[in-house]
Amino acid sequence: MAITFRLVLVVLASLLAQPVPTVAWWQSAQQLPPGHQAANDATRQSEKVEPPVGVHPTTTVAEVQRQADELLSLAQQVQTSAPRAAQGVLDKDLKEKLRRIEKLSKKLRDELAL
Repeated sequence: MAITFRLVLVVLASLLAQPVPTVAWWQSAQQLPPGHQAANDATRQSEKVEPPVGVHPTTTVAEVQRQADELLSLAQQVQTSAPRAAQGVLDKDLKEKLRRIEKLSKKLRDELAL
């Protein structure tokens, strides 16, 4: 029994002393077509990219409130101009007010993340 145990130990030691192949036997049988290795490397590289940093609000609550007040004021001014526009009389700054309303509404929507 002692000889068998010694024999097992010698065999295990000799197996462990041999270098381990870097490629497993099942991988060495498969040859990758040209370009696949480059594609695999590119995929691994793209997975290492960190996600973009989230956008942090740079405006204050007071600024948002001021923009909302300005938007309300402009909307009220356009509302009073609407009956005259129906009669064919346009205020000279109506187009500019409508552009400003559009710009402010887009800016508020982006700042409030809607």
